[in-house]
Formats: sequence, C-alpha cells, structure tokens
Amino acid sequence: MKFFNRYKRFSDPEVLVSNSLQFLLTRITDDLEREAYHWDKPWGVKRYESMILAKFILDYSFENIIKDQLLDEEKNGYYHLSNTSFQNLFNSEFSEVGINFKDLQKEITKKVEDYLTVLKGKHDPPECYHQVYMLITGSRSHLELGEEIKKKTTCLEFIRTNDHFVHMVPQYEIQIRDMMNKVSAFDLAGIMLPHMIRSAKQKIKDINIKKIKSLSKKLANKDKKK
Repeated sequence: MKFFNRYKRFSDPEVLVSNSLQFLLTRITDDLEREAYHWDKPWGVKRYESMILAKFILDYSFENIIKDQLLDEEKNGYYHLSNTSFQNLFNSEFSEVGINFKDLQKEITKKVEDYLTVLKGKHDPPECYHQVYMLITGSRSHLELGEEIKKKTTCLEFIRTNDHFVHMVPQYEIQIRDMMNKVSAFDLAGIMLPHMIRSAKQKIKDINIKKIKSLSKKLANKDKKK
C-alpha cells in the first residue's frame, strides 16, 4: 500500500514537474560550470541560461513522451504547472538581485522558441545540439572556429620563420589554443544535451495524464467564467 501511495505522489504532475525542473537545473548548471567548456561568464549568467535550458528540455521531453495522447487544449494543464514552477524558481533565485521573471519574459520565451526551432529544424545530431550550444553561449559556430584555426595556424607557420614577426608566436599560439578549446566544447555539448533530454524523458514518463486532462478542464472552465 505504501508503495502505491508513494508512486501516486511522485507521478502527481505538480510534484513531478517541479522536481524534474529542479533536477535538470542542478545537472545542467553543474555541467556548464566545468572548465572544459571554457565558457568565461559569471556564475549568475550560467545559472540564468541553465534555468531556461532546463525549462525547454522538460517541455520538449513532455511533448515527445505524450505525443498523440493529448489534444493541444488538454496540454494546458501541464504548461500551467511548468510555467508556474519555472516562474517561482526563477523569482526565488534572481529576485534578490532585482531581476524578476516578468521583466525578462519576452527574452526567455524567445530563447525557448529558438531552441525548439533548432531541434525541429533540418540539422541532425550533433549539429542541432551544436547550434543550441551556440544560442546558449553566444559562441561562433564549430565551422567558423575551425576555419579560423586553419588561418591562424598558417600564419603561425609563416611568422615562426620570419625574424620580423617571431615575437608574435606566443600570441598566435594562445589564440589557437583558445579556439581549439572552444571547438572541443561543442563535443561536450553534443553529449550533454541529448543526455539531459533522455534524463528528462525518464523523469516525466510516469506523469499522470488523467490529472493533466482534469487540470486542463478546470483551467478552461475558469477562463470561461472570466
């Protein structure tokens, strides 16, 4: 009996959505904090981007899990819970520094839409994940960095043999190394993002569909009474 009560509690949409969002936020933040990404931004910026990415991944995974089980209007209950959980989490973390969800709602919505456009676009993995990473970090593309490395390497070979420019060798070596580090970060993102999506699907797969439908109906009736 205790097992079924526990299962019922953890499949409850409100609990499941809130816990899954927090789980993803923690995992994504921890990953993007790794030095291997060479993403030189303050922790607050990384936390902000991680939170938006966590919201997107959870919603994206929900859509993939439920597929044809719900009509669009029957999904409203889920999105009400997802949006409410995200807003509460966002405000609890950033209100202390004077940032409120409502102030950045348009920007956040745009980021989520951009991520969705990329994953539903023409590019296959890992390129689609690379593009999401570019949107998160503002990095140049994998291809652009690769081309720049080739150019810098060619220049380096020339200045090493020219006494007039040999003093520039350390500068070029540092630039090439930095760009190679940024290229390697794309490989990490190509592993991290699909892993987070799989984790989100695993978390959200047991969500109580009946309760989602019921909540959607309640919200629809509430709107009619306004």
